[in-house]
Amino acid sequence: MTAILDDIRRLDAAHARGEISAVDLAAAKADLFEAIPDADDIEIDAPDTTPPPPVTLSRLSQTLLLCLFVLTLCAGATLLITGDLMLAATLSITILAAMTVALFRQIDG
Repeated sequence: MTAILDDIRRLDAAHARGEISAVDLAAAKADLFEAIPDADDIEIDAPDTTPPPPVTLSRLSQTLLLCLFVLTLCAGATLLITGDLMLAATLSITILAAMTVALFRQIDG
């Protein structure tokens, strides 16, 4: 677009200097404007509007609930039996890591 504007300025300058007539200026500008594509002529790739397939999270949510239950049960039992909060927290973090690995394996298939 900038090149067309530069050409129009150059033509106007040539007309101002008397190098081309007003008829020639109008014809040259018309040729430049004809070279510009219409907005209807430009093809734009439309985004894919098909909805993604539904995601079934039944197995995933079941695994998540089971792991959370086991996490709570193990951490609670460890805290009741030993009374050591650090041991219960360590066990909870270990189970949480195992749960994360299991969930990623299910997502990967």
